[in-house]
Amino acid sequence: MLQIDQAYPSCSVILMGNPGVGKSAILNALGGSFYSGFSFITGNPGSSKQNVTLGDKIVELIDLPGIADAGGGETMSDNLKVLQDTLNSCGKALLFFVIKPNNGRISPEDFAILKTLLTNLSKSPKIGLFVTQVREDHIPLLDKDEYRKTVLKMLQDNGVDTAYLEATRWSILRQHQAEGFSEAEKKSIRKYVDSFVSAEVQVNNLIVRIFKQIVDFFKRLFGG
Repeated sequence: MLQIDQAYPSCSVILMGNPGVGKSAILNALGGSFYSGFSFITGNPGSSKQNVTLGDKIVELIDLPGIADAGGGETMSDNLKVLQDTLNSCGKALLFFVIKPNNGRISPEDFAILKTLLTNLSKSPKIGLFVTQVREDHIPLLDKDEYRKTVLKMLQDNGVDTAYLEATRWSILRQHQAEGFSEAEKKSIRKYVDSFVSAEVQVNNLIVRIFKQIVDFFKRLFGG
């Protein structure tokens, strides 16, 4: 009988976002055992992979570095290259954005991730979205159509085709501690990921200069 790590996965699960938004914690909720904790300056410096069972299939979890890293332009360029190479070589994938709003407000860096990827994807499955580290009293405000429509309109008003982004089903995750999510939350995360259909992925032109320009644009737009 094959061990899980030896079996061939049906697709990859890839989370896209910035450092500190909780990508590794979500992957661990799916059955992974990635490092998820305090980092002095920068986030995950590379990528790592693990095969796990999800529902009735075996999937490959890929833990990637966050993009807008405090290490500077060279680090961000390396991280974008890792992301682009991973997306273009993974075959079929399940893709998810991970963002961490502050009192409901999405940061310029998180908007830049959404715009950069959605603008440059030429092949993609429908992409899910995790909204993480949400205060308990803010969950009812964020888990509603009005909030999703506001975010989508902000992207569309700034030239983003949101056809690949799931418009009605986002996973809103409450604030969690370093030890991760409760068993009920893990079950909900697994159910959410398993509800999506994998597809081939193709992305080009993830260039750090353009990414930084997009971040600066949203900072000016939001007055940050």
